[in-house]
Amino acid sequence: MKQSSSRSARTKSIAAGLWAVACFVFVPLPALSFQVLLEVDLPAGTESALFTDDDLDGVIAFDTTVGGAFYAKGEVKQDLNPILKQLTIAPTSPDAAAIFRNVDSASRAFRVTVTSDAFDPELAAPVGWNIFYNATAGDAFSGVVDIPSHSVKGQVNAGALLLGEAAGSAISAVSAIELEASAIDPTNAAADMTILFSFTAGPQDEFLVPTDGGFDGTSIQFEVFNQDQRCVDKMNNDARNVANKAYVSDYKCIAQTESSDVATCVDEPQETKTEQKETKLLEHFTDLCDPVPAWGVNRRMCCNGGSADGALCSGSLPCAGGGTCTPGACISTAAENGVSDLAHDLFGASVNVGADQVQKCQIAVSRFAGLLLVERWKVFRLCKRDGFAAILDDGDLISTCLGPPQPDPKTKIDKKRTKLTQKIQKACLEKGVTPVGGSFPGACTSSDDATFDDCVDRLVACRFCRSVNRADAILPALACDVFDNGLTDSSCSP
Repeated sequence: MKQSSSRSARTKSIAAGLWAVACFVFVPLPALSFQVLLEVDLPAGTESALFTDDDLDGVIAFDTTVGGAFYAKGEVKQDLNPILKQLTIAPTSPDAAAIFRNVDSASRAFRVTVTSDAFDPELAAPVGWNIFYNATAGDAFSGVVDIPSHSVKGQVNAGALLLGEAAGSAISAVSAIELEASAIDPTNAAADMTILFSFTAGPQDEFLVPTDGGFDGTSIQFEVFNQDQRCVDKMNNDARNVANKAYVSDYKCIAQTESSDVATCVDEPQETKTEQKETKLLEHFTDLCDPVPAWGVNRRMCCNGGSADGALCSGSLPCAGGGTCTPGACISTAAENGVSDLAHDLFGASVNVGADQVQKCQIAVSRFAGLLLVERWKVFRLCKRDGFAAILDDGDLISTCLGPPQPDPKTKIDKKRTKLTQKIQKACLEKGVTPVGGSFPGACTSSDDATFDDCVDRLVACRFCRSVNRADAILPALACDVFDNGLTDSSCSP
């Protein structure tokens, strides 16, 4: 961490920069770097202190008094992940709050300017943004509170473009501040980001900023993202979450009782944990997917719940059987139904659970088939995230992220296949459950023990392919009959 201080530093810096541009326009300006600038306006000029992230850990802590008037203690953090770029102002652990206080004897104007590193690559339009402004304003000695103005601004492109502002009204008593602002800029790209927290305050007036809780919007926070990319990523990850809870629910159905048909449990559309993940997906669709991107997201509405769960619908017409026609439900039901369909692929129309070692074998196969299915969703998400800039349509999506075969650069899918094979060997064959297909009277029942794992792998690939076709509304659809095993053999036909 490095600190520098100077009188009228900001004015001199701007003047020097303008002179340099005028005289040496051929010299490129240096890239922005993560820093925080603390400033106070005094009668003789502006006093400032600059802190930089010399250890490159994404955190800058400070505990200083600037110009004898501005006491500031806390830290700023940045997180420039591929989807969401974030800056926050928060306390330094274990402090309960960051402190920004006027320790002068007269009212002063203060600024806290946090600038991120340059984005690599820059965010393309449309750029979505959120500002969270949380603090408690008051007087350090319980005296008169006189704060006529205060705000948090979110800027990009070296501060040249103001995206938005959360501004509060004048404060004359201890006050809790909880302000938010968000919108989408449809035309401008973003190469970096800046928070500007500014306020005018009387003697000993202060702002106490609570912990950010890991960039959860509870402190002073600014975040920007490509709106299309965040929608695509959220929908893919939420679909993966739905599939994850659904497969856990299914193998628990198989584990709960022996020697019985648990098809009703497997098909239960109102299973609580899966339902919670579906609800979160639908909320994210509403919040993040307007407008819906050109690829990677199904913009149609489907019935959510009822006997027609997952069926295409129109918002002007009620769904049969009590369901509601909901934006985003085509995605959530594609993920959930893919899991229950896989269970029926393995067991048939009924899901008959055996006893003792047979039941344990059925639990293991169901569980690790589900894990393999979820891993395909994970790998698919990462491919879309990393290849987003080069994917322009469904054709690009297929060639980049689906193949066939589905790209698996870190062999995550292959490792889950190996685990499935090992579990079949350990939980089934070594326990005397042979032929394994005899315990799974579905599509793999006639497979011999040496090829049973390949058959299950094919079923997983088939259900993943069909779910993704529906969740992402891929047109023309990915050929699932080839995707599941590389052959045109009607092995994955509707």
